[in-house]
Amino acid sequence: MSLKYLGNINILVVEDDLFNLQLIRSLLAKVSDANMISTDDGLKALNILELGKEEIDMVLLDLHLPQMSGKEILQYIRRNRKFDDLPVLIISVDGMDEVELRHMGANDFILKPFDIDDFVRKISIHSRFKKNK
Repeated sequence: MSLKYLGNINILVVEDDLFNLQLIRSLLAKVSDANMISTDDGLKALNILELGKEEIDMVLLDLHLPQMSGKEILQYIRRNRKFDDLPVLIISVDGMDEVELRHMGANDFILKPFDIDDFVRKISIHSRFKKNK
């Protein structure tokens, strides 16, 4: 399965576990031309969204982060109208908070450990094509 047809999209990955971050980078490189922008810190993620050089097309968001939790980041994104169309996929070891997080505006969940077919399918479903400038 491939996401090459999506083109050069920008995916912000907010994950503080280096192993998981490298795994996501590897999975994306194998199946897509996505540009992965990453941070291990919630406040830095908000700075990237607000002040970043590139428009972010999707967020992969861990829940347990320094400075600011994934739930707080999700709340911030969903309160800001300019991010109304921004897909946010939660990456988590369990789906226990899934109902609450969907109610808060999460678009989907990718469970750890990653299943590559599920990973690719969910990114494909929620991707939006990068706008031509």
